[in-house]
Amino acid sequence: MGSTGVASAKLAHAPQYNPALLSTAAEDEDFAIIIPQIGVVVADEEKLVESFDDLANEDYADDGNGNQEPIIDHFDTILTNLDNILVNGPNPVEQQIKDLELLLPNNINTSDPNLLTIANDLDTAATTLDNSISGVQAQTSDLQQTTFDLTTELDSLSGNPLRGTLGINGAIAIPSKTFAAAVSVSGSAYFSGRMFFTDNDQQLFNDYAGAIDDYAGEVKDYTGETASLAQTLQTFADLCDPSSPNFVNSPARLAQCQTLTTQADAKLTSTNNELDDLSSFSRTSGDTVIITTDANGNIVIAEDPDLTSNVQIIAVAITEIGLTLSRSFNIAGENIAIGITPKLQTIKTFNFVTTIEDEEIDEEDVTDTEQDFSDFNIDLGAAYQFGADKQWQVGLVARNLLSKEYQTVSNEYGSTGNTLTSETLISLDTQFRGGVSHTTEWTVIAIDIDLMENDPVAFESPTQYASIGAEFDLFDTLQLRAGYRTNLSASDASVASVGLGLSPFGLHLDIAAMANPNDPEKEIGAAIEFGLYF
Repeated sequence: MGSTGVASAKLAHAPQYNPALLSTAAEDEDFAIIIPQIGVVVADEEKLVESFDDLANEDYADDGNGNQEPIIDHFDTILTNLDNILVNGPNPVEQQIKDLELLLPNNINTSDPNLLTIANDLDTAATTLDNSISGVQAQTSDLQQTTFDLTTELDSLSGNPLRGTLGINGAIAIPSKTFAAAVSVSGSAYFSGRMFFTDNDQQLFNDYAGAIDDYAGEVKDYTGETASLAQTLQTFADLCDPSSPNFVNSPARLAQCQTLTTQADAKLTSTNNELDDLSSFSRTSGDTVIITTDANGNIVIAEDPDLTSNVQIIAVAITEIGLTLSRSFNIAGENIAIGITPKLQTIKTFNFVTTIEDEEIDEEDVTDTEQDFSDFNIDLGAAYQFGADKQWQVGLVARNLLSKEYQTVSNEYGSTGNTLTSETLISLDTQFRGGVSHTTEWTVIAIDIDLMENDPVAFESPTQYASIGAEFDLFDTLQLRAGYRTNLSASDASVASVGLGLSPFGLHLDIAAMANPNDPEKEIGAAIEFGLYF
């Protein structure tokens, strides 16, 4: 019934919704038991799971073989292509640079009879390397766009909550207008989880393409100088080698050859300087070296950097044992029921954080963050029936009159040099809720509303629920229920619910299901209950 109950809950539900309802039960109700009531709700209001599924499965770009692939796979494809071109493929850039270095002469010897061969070999090797590095630049261009799109998506998902609730309740209730009582036991667990994509990781991802592109630019400078050196040597061999058909023995040609020799010396020096720059090349992002060249001339790319993005789960489990007492009082000539539930509470808080690099989450890792508290609290409620046949009823309840706060464990996570601390304060504040209902022999219609906004457990939106529900009761044997609840503090956070009850001979079996009517993936839940009414 849309979670209504402040003015409409049945006898055994009074401790859960409004303790005063023990004294407004029907005259023919003598005794009620609920053992147990179980309910579970999972909410993904920002569609976090669907968004990650899209990243992992939705087509994004061509994989190079005419097939479309998701963005995450495309990101991996680019990195694999770059690794093959630069390091691990056939004749990679790493080896081409070493081979080209071996072809460079120690000095310019214009009398070397193999000068033309050296020049041609240098030109061929430089052209091959230049073509390979052009392939790297094509990949880094794709990587830049893919990384931008991927980090934009991850940033938009960062902090979006995934929450869930599990509740188990039981109660034994005896109604009376003069003195009603109930004993109730309940256990509720609330969890809120999120993925947090850190600015450090976003910068690191975006720096990858730029760093590799910088390296490609350095190689381009090296091949350009080498090609220029080769062309100068080819010109010298063509014009200045006496065996060349283009050789002319003249003072002008000798002067030209001297100039070419000087130019070749300068270009060799410039080429060696570019090689030195390439050999000492390094690019970092934060503490991560993205790409560098080691002492042996090997290209080293960071394949497993230390990431600080994390998954965080905040949870609180509350166990309550309550004794509900209720009585009807005559106030200003009207019978007003007032109920109170003093209760003992056991509160467990959990604050588990792990970096996204961790492949598995062990139960022990979560329980190690447990903090235990014991406390006392009070629920207070009032109810008033009116109308000629007392078919109308209004109710007001204050749950957890004694507001409390519970500190989770403080823990550290992240990589060396990027250590972060997580600590959360979980509030158990007073909740005020009002309701009105109309009851006939066949029907119940109820409206409830939170009178103030309630804080979330952790990352999700605050709540202020308004609910409406209805029940059709056929011969006290079959109950059909429906309801609708909306969160006034958030958009598109409504839930529709349906329920079915069977109650032959005082035995009750109730089931219910609920979901967001616009998109069931945003919130869905179910409940089942067994009980006895006499």
